[in-house]
Amino acid sequence: MTETAQRLLDSLDSVIAEHGPSGVTLRRVGTEAGLSHTAAAHYYKDKPGLFTAYITRAWNLVADGVVAAAAIDDDREALLATAEAYATFALEQPSAFSVMSRLEIVNVDTPELWAARERGFLTLAARIDQARANGWASQHETLDLVAMTWGTVHGIVDLWTGGPLAAPYDGHELTSTLRRLVNTLLDQLDQPVAD
Repeated sequence: MTETAQRLLDSLDSVIAEHGPSGVTLRRVGTEAGLSHTAAAHYYKDKPGLFTAYITRAWNLVADGVVAAAAIDDDREALLATAEAYATFALEQPSAFSVMSRLEIVNVDTPELWAARERGFLTLAARIDQARANGWASQHETLDLVAMTWGTVHGIVDLWTGGPLAAPYDGHELTSTLRRLVNTLLDQLDQPVAD
């Protein structure tokens, strides 16, 4: 990707922050980047093309964090670090986090987008599978554990960054709070399942 193409994606951050996703126009993104008002159309063709590249980049950044966390030897620490990486991404890239799951604004048939989304998912699934093989939560299926852990992490992070949980947790830090809550969840998932 060229420097100009990256610059346009960086400018999209600012446009989303100021105008929301519905206020994004190619002209506005080009102007924000200090380029011609047609620059975004030249590089990305249309608004779905721009959002596709932007959201693909976001999912690749999330996947990078998941891959790094999954490499930690200790199973529990790897899963907690994965949750923290997700929260850190949301805090550092709030505009990207706010749109990264909105498939209606992208070109959904783009292979690079699906590869980016799947890389984080498959890495997390493999790490959970490894933890199961080592004895953690072995009574649950891997896919169920991915759904329960990622769903919980995403829900907490989304509600925190979106506001509803930020006020009640005023004075608390998201990453440390998330670590504590996910640690409790991991303990609960490791309990025997009642018949």
